[in-house]
Amino acid sequence: MTVTTQRASSSNVTAIAGYLAFIVIGMAAGLLGVAWPAMRLQYELGLDAVAILLTANTAGYLTSSFVSGLVAERISYGRMFVLGLGLICAGMFGMSAAPGWILLIAAWGMVGAGGGLIDAGMNGYMAAHHSARVMNWLHASFGVGLTIAPLIMGWAVAESGPGWNLGFAAVGAMTAVMFGAFLFLQGRWLPPPVHHHPETGVSSRAALVRVVRSPLVWLSVLMFMMYAGAEVLPGQWGFPLFTEARGMNAERAAFWVSAFWLSFTVGRIFFGAIMPYLNLTKLQRSCMAGTLVGAVLFWWNPSEVVGIAGMLIAGFSQAPIFPLFMINTPKILGAARAQYAIGFQVAGAGLGIALIPGLAGIVASRISLEVIAPFLVVTVAILIVISEVLPLFAVRSAPTAVPQAAGD
Repeated sequence: MTVTTQRASSSNVTAIAGYLAFIVIGMAAGLLGVAWPAMRLQYELGLDAVAILLTANTAGYLTSSFVSGLVAERISYGRMFVLGLGLICAGMFGMSAAPGWILLIAAWGMVGAGGGLIDAGMNGYMAAHHSARVMNWLHASFGVGLTIAPLIMGWAVAESGPGWNLGFAAVGAMTAVMFGAFLFLQGRWLPPPVHHHPETGVSSRAALVRVVRSPLVWLSVLMFMMYAGAEVLPGQWGFPLFTEARGMNAERAAFWVSAFWLSFTVGRIFFGAIMPYLNLTKLQRSCMAGTLVGAVLFWWNPSEVVGIAGMLIAGFSQAPIFPLFMINTPKILGAARAQYAIGFQVAGAGLGIALIPGLAGIVASRISLEVIAPFLVVTVAILIVISEVLPLFAVRSAPTAVPQAAGD
């Protein structure tokens, strides 16, 4: 076997492993929305108490995402991914077995920490070593997990189901299998780029400080935060909105939440296939417009069909946006900043996943669950503004060199 063939084989293996890891973190992200009504009844909590769980999850996610670049340099990508899956596995079984509310909070925080290591690390690795198509399919895999999760938890919380605890345990068992596979594959990953250059004296710590001080990086973090909030909002609150405000039964509502994530996943597979033939800037703008139209229909809801169709249109339209943002990070911020900046961006996305649905839940608990849809419209509108402004500054303030992608 030639060196080129070996590299191609290793690249294919890491791409497939990345897809499987993203299915796991997608399943983790998709469980809570369906489980929450049953959980809050068991623990006699208010509707907005979910913000506590989301905050714990985000705290773990933010912390691990921010340090993912340094962790990869210290222990390697392979070991970092094993650590991340181990944390998710332990957290899932902790959610299943925790006897009290406080331990549930701690377990969900552990799931967030594991997800942050995998999400930031895998995005950084794929942006450096794989193509836009592979990046899009990586995030399609996240959508696969999100599609599966409501079905698993919908089965668990159904009237004849075993209970929400078993939903978390089922995903924990799947994660344990993935943990074993990544232990075996941990030597397949290429090492992170070395940021210490003797001729310039720039160390990893100095490179990180430069990223922290860059306003452009923080604007990009805000963009990722708004996107992630818009992506998760229908999936997180669609089930209680449909069941408690729009009169659907639990099984039907779980089906349509799963269909939302399926539309999202199908979109990522579809756009991943045609992306090499499209103008990516026009694609991004078209998908932003489609997301806004879907959100408006979801809000308008003159009939059940229109409201559901709007949610599905939003899911399909959102599909390529995050991968496009991510693959453009080296272009907008420069390749030297990208490894650390991607960790910050993923942390920002984690903050958006907690903050935006959490704020929506607080407002909904004081007004009505119907506020969820207009909240989505406003979030998407803000995202569109930021995504149009960011490249205007990036063109003048960052190198445009992009690392060559490999492993199509």
